[in-house]
Amino acid sequence: MHARSGAFVLSGDKIDEAVEKFESEQLSRYKDQDGYKGFTLLADRENGRLLGISFWEDEDALHGSDELGQEARDQIQEVGETETDPERVDWEVVLDDTA
Repeated sequence: MHARSGAFVLSGDKIDEAVEKFESEQLSRYKDQDGYKGFTLLADRENGRLLGISFWEDEDALHGSDELGQEARDQIQEVGETETDPERVDWEVVLDDTA
């Protein structure tokens, strides 16, 4: 399995709006993508940070979703009124103990 993360620093009061917009406009598109395995969003409200992690069946599926991932990062960046670019990292999942 592979994963892609995107880390953002948002205006703290924009986290809920960014999450709601992602969930309503992007999540179903991820679910329709070949090789999609799941998505996790983590929030640190105190510091205005948001971390999105998408999980993919294999490296080909990960790269096949690159355009979708960029669109989602752009949307979160816009809604969150962030001035810095998100940090994107591709990962190989070597252990996953998600319930």
